[in-house]
Amino acid sequence: MAEVVFPPGFLWGAATAGHQVEGDNRNSDWWAWEHKPGSPVAEPSGATCEHFTRYPGDVEMLADAGLNTYRYSVEWSRVEPSEGSFDDEALAHYRRMTQTVVDAGVIPMVTLNHFTVPQWFAARGGWAARDAADVFGRYCERVVRSLGDLVEWWCTINEPGNVAVGGYLGALGWPPGTHRYEDWKRAARGLTQGHRRALAVVKSLHPSSRVGATHGMIEWLPSTAAKPAVEHVRRMFEDAFLDVCGDDDYLGVQTYTRLPVPLPVWLTPLVHAAMAVRPVREQLLPRLIRQATHDFGDGTTPATDGLRRTQMGYEFRPESIAATLRRAASLFPGKDLVVTEHGVATSDDTERVEFIKRGASAVRAAMDEGLPVRGYLYWSLLDNFEWTLGYRPTFGLIGVDRSTQERTVRPSLHVLGDIAKSGRLPV
Repeated sequence: MAEVVFPPGFLWGAATAGHQVEGDNRNSDWWAWEHKPGSPVAEPSGATCEHFTRYPGDVEMLADAGLNTYRYSVEWSRVEPSEGSFDDEALAHYRRMTQTVVDAGVIPMVTLNHFTVPQWFAARGGWAARDAADVFGRYCERVVRSLGDLVEWWCTINEPGNVAVGGYLGALGWPPGTHRYEDWKRAARGLTQGHRRALAVVKSLHPSSRVGATHGMIEWLPSTAAKPAVEHVRRMFEDAFLDVCGDDDYLGVQTYTRLPVPLPVWLTPLVHAAMAVRPVREQLLPRLIRQATHDFGDGTTPATDGLRRTQMGYEFRPESIAATLRRAASLFPGKDLVVTEHGVATSDDTERVEFIKRGASAVRAAMDEGLPVRGYLYWSLLDNFEWTLGYRPTFGLIGVDRSTQERTVRPSLHVLGDIAKSGRLPV
């Protein structure tokens, strides 16, 4: 049987985010959003996986399986619970956690912001505030001074496009829940400037560190008629945030599926005409984005198109990661790429194993074309809180019984660990 071989030093790991696994993140905007009357969130996050206290065991399971990298986030709302007031014990906690990762022989990859922000930051305008980048940079400096000697790999902001579109353009039902193009525009400015500020902070304190943002990217499949509209949508989702990453050490690519956008050919001249008129475009694009993102569904109703679907309603399409890696490489030729998230929500772990194997094979095929891919991190290490969908989708290599917090290592963790240890993937 032929084998797919990966180079020595390749990053193999799994990822989590603080609010999704730590529990009781009470000072964050998402905690307030979950408990707001009429909230679109299916259920509150609550104790999640209690990873804040149980991380030593979770890290041990990751390391014992053979993975060499763990990506996790620092919670801004814990570190700076009120404006300008930093919690030294919270910083000490994340240092202990990072030291635990290092002591386990695992590379820490630390995300400075993964969606959630402190409630006080949200109250003053969040990412749309004029000085958002300055405020974020101040927080980043505290974290990097506390952890920087232990961390080589940093992620500045996770999926800034989804933050701007999902919360400030109203596409995903995220906080702050605004719906105007101008809100997206201001938030996009804050997020891009915030990324640049975080990059500068890390490099000024630890010049040899590897720093980049992580980007949610979709394999878009527009018809000829839909192409001009999709190009505009993709710019608001992806390109507006990729454009500022020229100085990054690497590009984090995060992909879960592909999305066909069919429009009949006779609509082609109408779409082109609409996209050429700015007021029409600015009114139409938010609607297209909301429609596109909600076309995924939620995985609870049977698909009518015959496609295999995940619990998220996504098409089961591991190979989409190769398409987005190729696009990232076309935008930044020669820049290192890392798959910082790639995963599947399913109750059947054999599907998770298949997703990992097919995804890793697609990554290797992209590398064979000359793309400088340096790592593959599965989302997620643990079953976790999946934002507005609550706990229904299960992504984890490790299952979590939330009534007891008992962990169950799934076969998929061993499969990924075996690939990591051998550097080989049987096909």
